[in-house]
Amino acid sequence: MKPLTGQKLKVLEALESGDWVSGTYFLHTLKISQFHTRIYELQENGWDIEASKFKNEFGFKSYRLKK
Repeated sequence: MKPLTGQKLKVLEALESGDWVSGTYFLHTLKISQFHTRIYELQENGWDIEASKFKNEFGFKSYRLKK
C-alpha cells in the first residue's frame, strides 16, 4: 500500500481516535469538501470506516475508524 498523503492522510488522522467525526468537521475545520470521496478511497484500500445511521442538523453523517 502506498503511503498516504494530502487529504486522505488528514481524514485518516482525524478518524484515528476511534471517536465519531462529523462531516461538518471535515468540511469546515479541515477544509476538505470531497471528504466522502477520500473516505471511499480509504475504504477501498482496506480501512474499516463506519458511517453513522443518523445525520446532524445540517444533513451530515459522522464517521469513525473501527478498530
